[in-house]
This record gives sequence, C-alpha cells and structure tokens, in this order.
Amino acid sequence: MLYRDQIGETQNPPPYSFPGVKINSFRLKADLNKLQKLCDRVLNVGELEQRGFEFRPIFPFVDLEILHYPEMLYAYFPVGCSISQNECYVRLFVMKYLDVGGLLVPDGEVAVFCPLLLVSNTWSAFAGRDVLGFPKLYGIFDPFSEADPFTTVSTEVFTAIGVGVTAQTKPVVAIEPAPGKAARIPDKDKKWPWGHIDIDDIHPDHQALVRSVDPTALFFESVTMKQFRDPALPINACYQAILQSVTFVDAIGEFEPLPAVRIKINDYATLKLADSLGIAPGVWLKPMSQYHLECSFFFGETVPVFENQHSWWEWW
Repeated sequence: MLYRDQIGETQNPPPYSFPGVKINSFRLKADLNKLQKLCDRVLNVGELEQRGFEFRPIFPFVDLEILHYPEMLYAYFPVGCSISQNECYVRLFVMKYLDVGGLLVPDGEVAVFCPLLLVSNTWSAFAGRDVLGFPKLYGIFDPFSEADPFTTVSTEVFTAIGVGVTAQTKPVVAIEPAPGKAARIPDKDKKWPWGHIDIDDIHPDHQALVRSVDPTALFFESVTMKQFRDPALPINACYQAILQSVTFVDAIGEFEPLPAVRIKINDYATLKLADSLGIAPGVWLKPMSQYHLECSFFFGETVPVFENQHSWWEWW
C-alpha cells in the first residue's frame, strides 16, 4: 500500500545528502562483553534458526562523535529545501556471523551500529526513528566547533522511577578541557569512520577479522532495529525488523587535531548509555584517539535483512 502523508508530515524516505558535515570524533575504551549483550538485545532479535545470522562486536571500543550538519537534503527529486542540525551519537563496529550448518562463520563485512543518537532537529528525530529505525532522541547542544570542541549534550530523562517524579533535562555527554597532551590523531591513510585500529589491542580471536577490514573504503554499512508497538497489545511489537543501509562518502578531508579533552557519559534511570557500553558512568575519561574532520556523504538505500514475525510469548 502507498504511504499516506499526514498533516505536518516529516517522514521523508531516503536517500539523503549531507554536504560539508563537521565531525569531532573521540574513541573510548569499552567492554566487549557488554557490547555483545547490547547487540543480543537490539540486533539479534528472534531465534538464530529463523534469522540465519547474528551480529557481534569486534572491537573493544566505541566512537563518540559530535557533528554539525550545515545542510540535510532529501536527495531524491530534490526541491531545494534543507534543514540543519547538531548530532551526537555513539557507534560501534559489528560483523555479521552466518549460521552455516550450526556453525557461525563471519561474513567479512563490518557494519556500524549506533545504539543512541541525540539530534537538535525534531524533523530528523522523527524521520530517523520512524523511517529508518535509528534510536534518536531530541537533544540540546552547547555551542561547539573544531577549535572549541567542549560542549554538553542534554536530553529529557527521569532521574528516578516513582510517584511524583517528573522528567528533567539533564546532560548525557560532557566534553571539557583537560590538562596534558591531546590524544593522538589516526594515521592519515585511514578514513572515516574507521580511524585508527591497533591490532594488538584486539582479542586474538578477532585479529584475523580486523586485518580483513579495509580502512580506506569510501562507503560503509549501518545496521539497526526498527520496531513499532502493537496497538492491540502494546507490550508486543506489530513490526520488528533488522535494517541494513549504505552510506557513500562523496568527499572527505584530512584528520585535524583537537585540543586535549576529557569526556563524561552520565546514566539515568531511563537512559543507561554508559552501562550498556561497559563504560563507567559519571567518570571523566581520556579518549584513546581523537580528530576533527569535514566530510560530505550520501545515505542510500535501506533494506530489511530480517523481519521478526513472532510475538514475544511464542519464544517461551
């Protein structure tokens, strides 16, 4: 059936074009076991026998990135209109393991998985979540730039669950000046979003996979889960699918230095980002690496790689 626009519709489908995006990127150590639990909860829905694959994290780190989009364009039949936004997300790299006769075999392709995105534009928040399945929340950003990357990103949370508790706008990510030397810049021959990868820091079981990654590729895949609550039984999903999409990099600049920073991720009763990543919440952290980059990219086709057709009670 054809999608029907409603009054004030904001759900333009892909593709999208993002020219001249300014990115401040910070790599943080994370716990691989916690990242696996996160993938199992969000990406590995249903049963392995039905999916035929599972996603696994392959690096013990995540990338926290703060971005400014000067323009966000609907790239199919463009009408000249655009919006802009700031964005903050955490991303990790995952690989799909195929079920081959009961043996899980890596397919060799690495995808980007973002468990949370905060955006300053409400249109982007609605479209990103409802159209593509990206877990976006509306965020408030203190000013930031390449020369001054220090900022706070806040969103509305509940600090506790109980009678009389009201939602409050609280900082989720804080980036402040730090004493000492700034974290290193990745090698110039690497490309965004890969950055620098130290083979020796990777679990031995994953080192061969890491060596197969092409860090100079100018396209990459993203994977996420899209779901909607069932109106007949809201604890159930009436639609749940794992979606995979491709981002093509049109133009990319050089890695540029950022001043020394320290980063803190705060957890709350209704938003536990740090704990899900295996990062100590509310603790100041020094990045493993960091850089500024200007990049233009194109978000392309999105396809479902698995649709979960089972109600939750059917797995019991």
